[in-house]
Amino acid sequence: AHVQQKDAPAPPPGTWGAYSTKSQESTGVIGMLDLLIKDLDKELTEAATSEKNSQADYEKAMAESASKRAADTKLLAEKESTKADAEVALQQHEQDKTDSVQELMATAKYISSLHVECDWLLQYF
Repeated sequence: AHVQQKDAPAPPPGTWGAYSTKSQESTGVIGMLDLLIKDLDKELTEAATSEKNSQADYEKAMAESASKRAADTKLLAEKESTKADAEVALQQHEQDKTDSVQELMATAKYISSLHVECDWLLQYF
């Protein structure tokens, strides 16, 4: 009798090892998310600061515009008053001129009548 001896069976193929977390890979993703959150917070802070500065600049410009508009309105009123005074003075001077011309014409007429009388007196006396 022939006895055959069989070799022991080969060990089963390797499978996944015991369950463990992939801490390094998850830390990398969480780290990237944390970095994104920090960047967004920084950008939001910068945007808020920029908006605040822009609003302050706008309010300053509006205040300056209002001040300039008030000054321009006052200056315009002063110039209109000066113009009105000048127009009144012009009308007065025109009236004075008209009166002077009428007086001059009356004087010239009187001189002319005196001249006629003097010529008559010189001719006959």
